[in-house]
Amino acid sequence: MPELTRDEMLELASLLVKRSMSIGRKPGGGFDSVSIMYNDQDPSCREFAELVEEECWRQGSYTIIRGYSSVRNRRKYELSPEESLKGLDPIARAIAETVDVRMFIGEEDDPYWSEGVSDKVRLTAPNRQKLYEIMDRRGVRWVYFGWPIPGAAKGYGCPVERFREIFFNSIRASFSAELLDLCGYYSRALSGVDRVRILAEDTDLSFSVKGRPVIVDDGIISREDIESGDVGLNIPSGEVFIAPLETSANGYITFPVVVIPGFGRIDRLRLEFRDGKVASYLAENGADRFAKFLEANTGEKDRIAELGIGCNPGAEFTGGSIIIDEKIYRTVHIAIGNNTGSYHGTNQASSHLDMIKDMRGGQLFFDGKLVMEHGEPVR
Repeated sequence: MPELTRDEMLELASLLVKRSMSIGRKPGGGFDSVSIMYNDQDPSCREFAELVEEECWRQGSYTIIRGYSSVRNRRKYELSPEESLKGLDPIARAIAETVDVRMFIGEEDDPYWSEGVSDKVRLTAPNRQKLYEIMDRRGVRWVYFGWPIPGAAKGYGCPVERFREIFFNSIRASFSAELLDLCGYYSRALSGVDRVRILAEDTDLSFSVKGRPVIVDDGIISREDIESGDVGLNIPSGEVFIAPLETSANGYITFPVVVIPGFGRIDRLRLEFRDGKVASYLAENGADRFAKFLEANTGEKDRIAELGIGCNPGAEFTGGSIIIDEKIYRTVHIAIGNNTGSYHGTNQASSHLDMIKDMRGGQLFFDGKLVMEHGEPVR
């Protein structure tokens, strides 16, 4: 059954608001303020977003809900004068300085929306980075709740019905016992580790994670998470991740497919890292898209930011939806860019790019100990 039933949506809305995000009464008194943005190109996404808002109301919270689409976002950049784009949007700033919880429900309806406007997108990068810093400083809780928007499926080259089936199966698996078991294994294995090495096809990458906390994306932001600064969440959930020491990565890694939201698909992207930074890159197709992405962003946009390990048994490859693809069991992912806030890193950047590596033919070592072989945990 690919689609979520109304009853499943109601249950998920309740789990998201009460269990995952702990929305409602604040510990110090009063109620949470919640910003909800959703992709309005799919009626089921709007329906779910409204159910989430209604559950927030039941908990006493205040809400602002807004529709979004890639098409409208592109139109904004086409029409807005450069002087306006260079300024800090006072509405966005007010939200960043006010809300306690930030939610995005959906997916880009056009993965290539920035083509032709990337120069204007770059003008907003410093202020996008500034908004992240405001919310990080305030400890704003956030969730990206993925939703299978048909336009995204077409952009990724995945049949719409299959795309929705993968998405909803991943959401259903987000609270499963198998997911929790895999997350537990890798979080224990990674605890206290110094050196990480990834070996696979055209890949030999090493870096240090010494002293960095291990984060488990198990679908819940607990009070303990909040107190330690772990305030972010993705659903579908199911990964264990950590911020490498930012100057420690050396070696090379090849990703079969990378899809950059707004910029599009890159085939066989090979990155070489030197002292934590991307020193060179090659691609069979789409290298110009990677270049445009880097040009459109600011800060430590090309420095290693994250190691993630996929633990969701319901996730399958979509061809570009990162919120699904990074959770796939038997994969790891490397990110470059921002890793402040809940990542506990030091990179300040206007972007965070995740790139997926299938490990079914690879090995993962922690301090020289084999912990994953051919994508499976070595217990």
